[in-house]
Amino acid sequence: MKSRNLSSAVFLWIFVVSLALVGHASSARASAPIRVEILYMNHGPMQPTLRALKALFQRYAQKAQVFWYDFDADSGKAFMKKKGIQAHIPLLIYLNGAYSLRVGDRNVSFMGFPTGAGPYQFQGKWNLKDLESALDALAR
Repeated sequence: MKSRNLSSAVFLWIFVVSLALVGHASSARASAPIRVEILYMNHGPMQPTLRALKALFQRYAQKAQVFWYDFDADSGKAFMKKKGIQAHIPLLIYLNGAYSLRVGDRNVSFMGFPTGAGPYQFQGKWNLKDLESALDALAR
């Protein structure tokens, strides 16, 4: 009888420790915010897009840390150097270190103005819904 009680106690102890470890791993993953880094040109044509991005990121305030880097400021130049960016680019959005992600059934690069915004030659092949979908996927 003592052996059975000991086996039950050991099993219960292992079960409780396992639950604690799984709970800790889940809470650690859930508590890690999405790191959003935005390199942008603070020029007139970019202002409507910047306002739309700020509104979008406000909805993710509990899930994302957003860092803004002005292309023309010292912080922006340091960011570009760190990332190896040498191109003249109006907007580049990194999500957890990547600016190109799988969104649905396609790869999306968050580079340039969103489609339909700003000068045509500087438009990327992404839109705010793509960015929102990427954020939702990363927030899970």
